[in-house]
Amino acid sequence: MTTLKNISLVLITLFACITTACKDETSDPLVLDSDVNITSFAVNGAEGVVDNEAGTITVFVPAGTNLAAVSPVITLPANATIAPASGVAQNFTYSATTPIEYRVFNGNLYTTYKVTVKEIKAEITSFRIGGRTGIVNQSEKTVLIYLPESTDVTALSPVIAYTEGAAISPDQGSYVDFTSPVTYTLTYQGERFTYTVTVMLGDEPILPLVLYNGEDVMRQWAQLGGGPVDSSTPNPKTGGINTTDFCASFERNASTGEGWHGGALWNENKVNVDPAEYSRFSLMVLKQVAGDVQLEIQADGETDKAWLRAWYSEEHLGQWQELIFYIPADRTAIISNILVMPHEHANGQPVAFPTQRMYWDELKALPKE
Repeated sequence: MTTLKNISLVLITLFACITTACKDETSDPLVLDSDVNITSFAVNGAEGVVDNEAGTITVFVPAGTNLAAVSPVITLPANATIAPASGVAQNFTYSATTPIEYRVFNGNLYTTYKVTVKEIKAEITSFRIGGRTGIVNQSEKTVLIYLPESTDVTALSPVIAYTEGAAISPDQGSYVDFTSPVTYTLTYQGERFTYTVTVMLGDEPILPLVLYNGEDVMRQWAQLGGGPVDSSTPNPKTGGINTTDFCASFERNASTGEGWHGGALWNENKVNVDPAEYSRFSLMVLKQVAGDVQLEIQADGETDKAWLRAWYSEEHLGQWQELIFYIPADRTAIISNILVMPHEHANGQPVAFPTQRMYWDELKALPKE
């Protein structure tokens, strides 16, 4: 009987609440027909492409624009507001991978947009003549290609891959005299980008082999203990010797982080380094405590292991330091797997180890000298 009384009391209370809610709704009706679509989104006069269905906005700005302090001008429907507000500067440096969120409010409705601001950029991504492929240096905007000694360089027709939508001059398929370096010009969205192409006769030298960087050689690091590895995290110190935008990182805990903690390139992200051609590795490292950094190298199947170490010094704390790791001189097995351990010592050794995020970048195999 007591149970029935309790149930009745609950039902009466719920009915009263529902009745009250209905009265409140009548006195303050919901507004569900407001316009929450952005009308326009512009950066320095450059109009963005607004996709209301996908909830995205993309703005292309001239090369050299400072993406760290962009103040968009936003047009909204009547009575709408937006956060962040129109005209307030935002950092769009990493918006290509991590868009900035804007939210429009109007009445009882809101919608969210993911906004990307990109520099207008056109690139030559591949340059081939016959069976030879050129070395494209994107930072220097150069292409260097080695051809056999007997090649007549006065009329060569390269096969070029470049940014879709760009126009290129000299035209794709035309015959060009490469007796002297030739300038190729890409025109894209009103901007011009030039590359200097040089043809050399002879054998191509063995160059450093880039195995990972956070921009264009994006192998994914597998987790080795601890927290997950972020294979593309913003570079915390672009003002030093490593000026690129992205790197790899993971957080190691001061109390639970002992043992093999770091990242691995293996399985679908394995490498192919021949010790007959390469004698050492270079790696950029940034952390807050001095100590050994370790590379473990393995042949396929996790065999033929070797452990290489280099010291991250006290004078570089909080800065990028380039470390060199030497491959054993008697090694013949191909290196397929590389494991990076940014701090090889047990926590507290050789110095106290605070919980911290550690970074590495620009892993390269260096040719024999």
